[in-house]
Amino acid sequence: MEKLIITIFLFKRVNKILENGNISSSQFTVLVTFFIIGGSILYGPTGLVHGAGQDAWIANILVLGMGLLLVLLYNALGSCFPNMTLTEYSEKIFGKWIGKVVSLLYFTYFFLSTANFVRQAGDFTTTQFMPDTPITAIHIMFFIIVIMGVRIGLEPFSRASEIFFPLVVILVLILIISLSNQIEFLRIQPVLKEGMTPVIRVAFHSLGTPYLQLVLLLMLFPYVKQTKEAKKSFLFGTLIGGIVLILITTLSILVLGSEITERHQFVSYVLARKINVGDFFQRIEAVMAIIWFITMYFKISIYFYASVLSLSQVLKLEDYRFLIYPLGIITIVLSLVVNENIVESNKQAEFWTSYSLPFGLFFPLLMLIVSKIKKINTKGE
Repeated sequence: MEKLIITIFLFKRVNKILENGNISSSQFTVLVTFFIIGGSILYGPTGLVHGAGQDAWIANILVLGMGLLLVLLYNALGSCFPNMTLTEYSEKIFGKWIGKVVSLLYFTYFFLSTANFVRQAGDFTTTQFMPDTPITAIHIMFFIIVIMGVRIGLEPFSRASEIFFPLVVILVLILIISLSNQIEFLRIQPVLKEGMTPVIRVAFHSLGTPYLQLVLLLMLFPYVKQTKEAKKSFLFGTLIGGIVLILITTLSILVLGSEITERHQFVSYVLARKINVGDFFQRIEAVMAIIWFITMYFKISIYFYASVLSLSQVLKLEDYRFLIYPLGIITIVLSLVVNENIVESNKQAEFWTSYSLPFGLFFPLLMLIVSKIKKINTKGE
């Protein structure tokens, strides 16, 4: 009887570890890359061009630089607590009650962002592919797949991202190469006509999507096998994703021009429609749609996983899967009311950086400073 009890205990312990996941550094790199590209590859160029005109590519380089600095901050914080998630060490740093409040604020941020991105997926699908299909049906079908991915756990989910990564790389290369014959460098001139002020302003304004959102990946950071490799993967994945966004923004300006780029909501999708090689290889906008759907799926899934995991850790639950279905239903409902239409989504984007700033910069910086002052970490308390 005693052996049976010990066996059951060990099984539960092992099963709990497997549920938490254990991913490689290469898988973490892919997840970070998909997180950066997801959503931003369609919406990003329009917002940058709106503020910086033909100098949007310079603003994109600046915002990538600021994003890499944020990743250095997240790496420093994550390496202090290599075996704990963001919500776990917030209680360790701030104390039980203040820490729980901070953790609940992060859960709210993650959860509302999940619903917001589901709404973006629904808006894109109904406006570009299925105008007669109710957006509720799109949200339900899309989020069922998200729930399936989160429920199977972090390890299988991360391995799936590696399978899709070569496909995304090939499709991005096809897009760039196919449009190379339509590039006109005169469209990027004059450079810095209005000076650096509008470029810096729009770069800071664009920091909220996606770079301040990278704080979410501190929920995955402790599950990477080696902390040192996790830090490198975080930086490398951010760099790859940022370069892709720079290329797409620059290509939009060089092929379409700043005025056309600014007018279109989904400019990258419009860009893909311009592909025409020998009047044979043309109208392959599905390439951009596939890139966006793959990367957006993984981004939303990471957000939902972090939401469920953070709440389960605040509530001290043994299994985060218990919360997947109720939170999934609430997410679908919330996605229908978070924004009524694309116009509201655009208005929301105007203050997204201000909304994300406390979560992406102030709280992590404060945590790092307090942990250093109090000399709190899991490597030596």
